[in-house]
Amino acid sequence: MQRFRILVMFVATIATLESPIPSGAQSAQAKQPDSVSIHLSLEKSSYVIGETPIAVMTIKNISSKEVWFSNASYHRRIHVRRKDSEAPKNEVYRHMLGDFRPGDGPDLRSDTIARPIAPGTVATQKYDLTYFYDVSQPGDYSIYLEIYDPAGPQDGSGHWLRTNTVNFEMKAPSQ
Repeated sequence: MQRFRILVMFVATIATLESPIPSGAQSAQAKQPDSVSIHLSLEKSSYVIGETPIAVMTIKNISSKEVWFSNASYHRRIHVRRKDSEAPKNEVYRHMLGDFRPGDGPDLRSDTIARPIAPGTVATQKYDLTYFYDVSQPGDYSIYLEIYDPAGPQDGSGHWLRTNTVNFEMKAPSQ
């Protein structure tokens, strides 16, 4: 059984990015300023098949109030792509997104964890990409994350923030 593998630490690098209000959001809703800025990086730009690619999301609270950052699967979207299509999602990530298929194992979703981020502070969250996607094929990949703005309404009618896109390579082991 796989475990939920997300590590937390603090750093001081950020960038401010934004994405549009998702479909289904109320169009009459006034746009609120983002509560956090987010930036994505990878520990390395190239990995050998079998190594674990680790993505690092940096989050800075740019609001004047404390915000609660949630690890709930419905508050984040991780997108890993190969040349022309999305990489295959692993069973755990599909379950986190509510995608259950015949023959799948038990529901492996984890409890929701949230933590406060004080105004002006920076935190990071690490993601083991092999937990979410099958990146076992050699080739070029790209990744970006989207998170629901922590200051948005709890009903999900707010907007999503998108990180920058980062490229990485998976190489076949040398003979």
